Amino acid sequence: MHAYVLLLATAALVSALCAGGILARDPRGRASRRGAALLFVSSYWAVSEMAWNLAADHDTALAWARASGPGWLFHGPVALQLFLEAEGGVWPRLRRLVPPLYAASFGFLAITWFTPWMLRDMVRTSWGWGYVVGPAHPFMFASTMLGIIPSLFVVRQLFRNLTSPAERRQQPWLALGIATPICAASVTDALLPCLGYQPPRLATSAMACLGAIALWNMLRFGHSLLTPGTFAEQILATLPDGVALLHPDGRIRSANPGLAAISGHPAPDLVAMDVGRLLGSELGKLGGDDAERALTRASGESIPVSIASSELRDRQGYLLGRVLVVRDLRDVAQLRSRLVMSARLAAVGELAAGIAHEINNPIAFVRSNLSQLASHWKTVRSELEDAGRGEAQRELIAEGEELIEESVEGVDRAAEIVRGVKGFSHAGHQLREPTDLNQLLEDVLHMAAAQLRGRATVERYYVELPAVSCVPQELKQVFLNLIVNAGQAIADGGTIRIATETRRGFVTVRVDDDGCGIAPEHLERIFDPFFTTKRVGEGTGLGLGIAYHIVRSHGGEIQVDSELGRGSRFRVRLPV
Repeated sequence: MHAYVLLLATAALVSALCAGGILARDPRGRASRRGAALLFVSSYWAVSEMAWNLAADHDTALAWARASGPGWLFHGPVALQLFLEAEGGVWPRLRRLVPPLYAASFGFLAITWFTPWMLRDMVRTSWGWGYVVGPAHPFMFASTMLGIIPSLFVVRQLFRNLTSPAERRQQPWLALGIATPICAASVTDALLPCLGYQPPRLATSAMACLGAIALWNMLRFGHSLLTPGTFAEQILATLPDGVALLHPDGRIRSANPGLAAISGHPAPDLVAMDVGRLLGSELGKLGGDDAERALTRASGESIPVSIASSELRDRQGYLLGRVLVVRDLRDVAQLRSRLVMSARLAAVGELAAGIAHEINNPIAFVRSNLSQLASHWKTVRSELEDAGRGEAQRELIAEGEELIEESVEGVDRAAEIVRGVKGFSHAGHQLREPTDLNQLLEDVLHMAAAQLRGRATVERYYVELPAVSCVPQELKQVFLNLIVNAGQAIADGGTIRIATETRRGFVTVRVDDDGCGIAPEHLERIFDPFFTTKRVGEGTGLGLGIAYHIVRSHGGEIQVDSELGRGSRFRVRLPV
């Protein structure tokens, strides 16, 4: 057996194995199915070529050569479909070219089988048999190239879109794999036979090389540019969350229907769109898991979303891009708003006893002073009726004026306390505005004064802060919860330290106490809704959970350190 026949047998086996391996790795991927089909017909071509070279007579060799037609007549349309799927673009004009190419291939197949116009004759060679082409062969070659040449333009665009290091490492192998069968088939299987030469045909061996390169890339890197069907379309299409595969520079490579529904953009329009256009943030500033952003829909509406992103790397560790998951938070935001209001009312209820006491004191001495003032003025009136202008009358009048001033002061104090409670419980318009956190902390301390008076010493360590864009009422609730919790954790005579600082575009507020501290097993759960270490009836377990979500919605973070018997240290970090 000639070595050339062994080469054909090897090509047939390698093409079949590579086709099976690619199809097994991704049986649902359209590009994978096209690549496997191209390799299967190449394997059939190699088997037929091996058969005609082993044929004992002329007629048998010619029959096998004509029977091999399906192996080489459909390379043009199948290759064009493969590269269109691999590139992922729309290319509507090229897609319209595929059906006519298939129709031409079937026509040439009929010519090959039933006429001598494609393969006219067979001639003996040192390794077996060579074919003599007929007049239709150049037209068949032109039709095949009509599919191959546009494929090269698609591959060129594919190379331009390779922005990740992992894909760029595959580019030389892909270029070699594509160029080898094009050059080999054009020269040894088309041009030279048309000129009357009979060289060994190398097209099937070159196709086996292409299949081996594609499968090797898939096994080594976890994917192949020729069969990139690792994006699980069947699963992603059913997810309500938006999922997108991003280029390293932030452009969207592919997106599922969920992201199209959330964004209001048709799925094809999302391809190549910069993610910053949707989320108003550069790729490097998207944040980590569960970061909250405002997504701008196609209609211009801004909606709250939660995003999570992670790097996508191949098996060699080279960066492919990023996977972005977007979750619509409109329903969650409404529920959170209602929960925030419920927590505010719960906090107001806990402060009710202290507020009532604070209000009752000024009311009590106002009533007492007014009563005393009435008694004095009776005396004054009596003395005036007697027309006396002595020293005693003038002292009574002066004392009455002093009592009136005290009464006014008490009424103002009561009114201020009532206004503070009313402002805290009011839902507000939820619009962000520049806020001085130092002044906001003073307002909160004034509201919590009733619970802290006589029990705790409050130490303030403020520095000059830049304005923070926030919803003041929400942050008041955060700091009120922290300060009230600190007051409940300390013994009589304890100390609460409140400090502010600014660094690298962030403002940090610290609330420290020297109270009982938090047990280590409770630290991981203190921000969970309805978790509380207080006795039944003393707490709702909502305060810190709501505070956590408010701080996260402002783009910040809240942290806690605590030791049993030595107190707790809460840090709220907010972007300027």
